Amino acid sequence: MDSLGARIRKLRKERKLTLEALAGDRLTKGMLSQIENEKAKPSMDSLDYIAERLGVKASELLEEVTPSSIRSLLEQVEILFAEVKWGDIVRHQEIVDLIKPSVESLPDSYEAGRLLYIYAVTQYEAGISSWESPLLQARTVFKEINLLTHWFKTYILQISILAGKRHYDLAYACILQAQEIVEQEDYQLDSREALSMTYYTSILQLAIGEHEDGKKLINETITNAHKNQLFYQIDDMYRIGAYCAMIDHDFEQAEHMFMKLEQYQAFAERVQVDAFIFILRAHYYNNYKLNYEQALIEIERYYELIHEDLEILDPNYYYAEKGKSLYLLGRYEEAKATFEHFTKIPIFISHPYDILGLNECFSYKALCFAHFGELTTAYDIAKMAYNDSLDLVDLPYKRKIEEVYLTIKAQIDSNS
Repeated sequence: MDSLGARIRKLRKERKLTLEALAGDRLTKGMLSQIENEKAKPSMDSLDYIAERLGVKASELLEEVTPSSIRSLLEQVEILFAEVKWGDIVRHQEIVDLIKPSVESLPDSYEAGRLLYIYAVTQYEAGISSWESPLLQARTVFKEINLLTHWFKTYILQISILAGKRHYDLAYACILQAQEIVEQEDYQLDSREALSMTYYTSILQLAIGEHEDGKKLINETITNAHKNQLFYQIDDMYRIGAYCAMIDHDFEQAEHMFMKLEQYQAFAERVQVDAFIFILRAHYYNNYKLNYEQALIEIERYYELIHEDLEILDPNYYYAEKGKSLYLLGRYEEAKATFEHFTKIPIFISHPYDILGLNECFSYKALCFAHFGELTTAYDIAKMAYNDSLDLVDLPYKRKIEEVYLTIKAQIDSNS
């Protein structure tokens, strides 16, 4: 960290002042030079005088990290943070390295809290396991200065990271902790944050297998969102609601959720919402209505959107559902060629419903390879999907994944 003298010299040069100009009529040029070079310490009167002429408070000169330097650092960090993309470890590490020297001396301020928040995100994205510590520091800072919106965002980040690591129980405990603090401290969250609280509670209930409670809460949250004219994350609530209805074979409710999604899209005009609708309908027709030709129509509508170059429009969705449709239609050559392009679950997918749905598509890919006698490849794919689904909530997709794995394993064993 800069010494007091170095901070004075830096501010003097930023303001384009000579030693003589800063010294004025109360200090000598030589004395000021000694102070800047740490050969003399100024009295408090002299420090107040220097600070006044530099246009700062004396306390800022004494702090290792001044408010002005924090603001400057945050401005620089925000630009880099806005440009960095998921999965870019190198760029995230650069931001970590930029923030790190200032972390130990940050005061309680919005700028400090925001830097700590970004520090936590970029540490996680860079693969650094200590991300939780700065996040908890940021949470403390925001609570101390009564910025409850930012305080709550630290919980959302923690939940997102834990869910991304598939620690759903811990993520659920985290949202319950936030709820408890809000109730105990009588915090007044705004309506959007209150909506987020119930949204995350509901999807995490579904993630840990509390299907009925999660389904009930997601429907209540949708009702409250409409009542209060709040549409934050409403598209995802409709999507999850449709999943719940499909799993329950309540197709009237599923169609209702599709209709609501389409109505919202007419209002929002967001490409991502169209993508949700097409993928969801393709899944619906493949898995529940057994109308594979219609599923192909829906999935081709999704394909037309991919040129928009949005991260959420991952082509793996397209190849997964299309390959499944073609396989179920008995068009095995086309299915195999399509499945060759289905290689991974998109990086942003973290909910068990989505993971299991895509792993089920991997199971159909395995069946497709088995159809052509490529049992070793089929077994490897089926085993991967099976192992990746073991610790997830029990859904029909999971049972299909297990069935395919055991079937192909039996074929392999019988040929040994």
